[in-house]
Amino acid sequence: MKVGSNLVDLEICSAISARLKRCGMPQDRIENAFSAAHLHGTGFFEEAVHQPGVTERMVYEAIADYLQLPYTEEILPSRIFVSGDENICFAHIRQVMVIGRDGISYLYIAPGERRIARLREHLKAAPQLRERIRICTPSVLKSILRQRHQRDLVMRAHAMTPQLFSAARVLDTPQAFVIAMAVYAFLGCIVNWPMKTMLALHVAMSLFFFGCVLIRLFAAASGRRLQFTEIAPFKPRDLPVYSILVPLYREKDVVVQLIAALNRLNWPRSKLDIKLVCEKDDYETIAAIRCNTMPSNFELVLVPPGGPRTKPKALNYALQFARGEIVAVFDAEDRPHPDQLLEAWQAFRQGGSKLACVQAPLIIGNFRRNLLTRMFAFEYAVLFRGLLPWLARRGLVIPLGGTSNHFRRSCLEQVGGWDAYNVTEDADLGMRLARFGYRIDVISRGTIEDAPEEHGVWHRQRTRWIKGWMQTWLVHGRQPMSTWRELGWWRFVVSQIYTLGIIGSALLHPLMLLMLAGLCLRMAFGPLTPQGLWLLALDVINILMAYMSFHMLGAKTMEPTELGGYAYFLAIPIYWVLISLSAWRAVWQLVRQPHLWEKTPHQPNLFYIPLEDASSEFDARNAAPRPIMD
Repeated sequence: MKVGSNLVDLEICSAISARLKRCGMPQDRIENAFSAAHLHGTGFFEEAVHQPGVTERMVYEAIADYLQLPYTEEILPSRIFVSGDENICFAHIRQVMVIGRDGISYLYIAPGERRIARLREHLKAAPQLRERIRICTPSVLKSILRQRHQRDLVMRAHAMTPQLFSAARVLDTPQAFVIAMAVYAFLGCIVNWPMKTMLALHVAMSLFFFGCVLIRLFAAASGRRLQFTEIAPFKPRDLPVYSILVPLYREKDVVVQLIAALNRLNWPRSKLDIKLVCEKDDYETIAAIRCNTMPSNFELVLVPPGGPRTKPKALNYALQFARGEIVAVFDAEDRPHPDQLLEAWQAFRQGGSKLACVQAPLIIGNFRRNLLTRMFAFEYAVLFRGLLPWLARRGLVIPLGGTSNHFRRSCLEQVGGWDAYNVTEDADLGMRLARFGYRIDVISRGTIEDAPEEHGVWHRQRTRWIKGWMQTWLVHGRQPMSTWRELGWWRFVVSQIYTLGIIGSALLHPLMLLMLAGLCLRMAFGPLTPQGLWLLALDVINILMAYMSFHMLGAKTMEPTELGGYAYFLAIPIYWVLISLSAWRAVWQLVRQPHLWEKTPHQPNLFYIPLEDASSEFDARNAAPRPIMD
């Protein structure tokens, strides 16, 4: 009999399925497992463990009974026989050698369908082998190997990124020298030629920020609301194994919502490998996960201490156990569109081997809460529905969002995974992929998440983001000529305008407003010189164009339900001043605590709270922009 792409011995499958039936597995679920194996191109055992009420232990106890071998789950990690190969593929390990207390080596094996027939023949030829072979589950093998190699796994997690591309060092010596010389030169010019220096600085800042405005204006010219890409017909057997990594830290409140959201994804359960990644000492989140019955394709991965406690380190650690050819990252509060994985996979099929990543748009679900959440949602629309699609269409460098990234795994591993020391690992990885010659694209099916509702939470999150952008600019500025050659002059220039624009505008926007106010005061008490009039006109045009381009791009890409006639334009100056306060705090942290990761707390969205526990206003206050997600 042929199941999927594997030739399976009919006698073996019949015998083991009969044993499963005796253990309580209903006949219809046995038939469902065979049908799913044929449909998905997998194996009977792979599908059986994902049937309701069937556990991995049940399946492997049936295999042990068929082979007349002992089943065990007790293996001491200290007794695993280590071959010296430190490149073990932990995601696919199926056997280990263990030294028993009697000094004899034992083979612990979790055989797949192909190996059962061979193992049976070996046992017939050499019955004495039964004394030295034990059957166990793949989960047991992976668990003990993680314990055995824990130190090496943690070391890999925070050293995966090559040193040249790591933010472990904030500045290297040449950079520190250049920055020091620039500061001394500026101070010298201020002392000797104060007026000319300030005039030159004023004009240079204005022209640079006008370049940032032009990027937004060009993006606004072609901006539009999200339109779903059609998903072409496909065969389920063609779908690859897809891994999803969800880093969690102090997220006990959103565990139920997260599991429900990921369960809605349209992908065969046997090919969907979901890792919930927790710090080993985050007892509350771990307890919340274990209190909920996780689907069979979910796995809890505990990250041991060691190195920086950051999201990218946790992702690198979990990546070593992921089975998928494609790897996606979601945050704890995310509610991705059910077809997002299908669209991402289709993009990879059509995009060629150089397409390393696709970014899904992030959509704010609690945008109606207050002014802060509305402006956050507006800003996300500008970025994910306006600016990133424009950059992608032109093959420019794309700064990734921190969630809903889908990676071709081979490309991700080639560039060194996530930088454990960069607190905005997404932006850094986008630049690194571009430097390695890979492309990034965007897809249309989004992920709903929530904006911070309190200024203190928002302030800390924005501090971390801007600090990470500074780290990213410094890392990729260590060898600027190499970056220039790898990106090409046009992509290099645009990426510098964009990156420095984010940092510079955040830091200097209040200064621009003060300069404008100073010129206006001078004009109020007397006529301005021609030079002063030119500067006043330049400042007014620059600031108004900055506000207008930002507003145009957001207004063209947001849904009518999000806009709702709200006066976003009037709130932009206030919002940008708040960003500036966070930016200066980021500078301070870059010097004092460069790798500090300030956690953003999340609360469950009210759509996932039972009606009797929710406010009567939950629909009006938390309604997601429906046209995007339907």
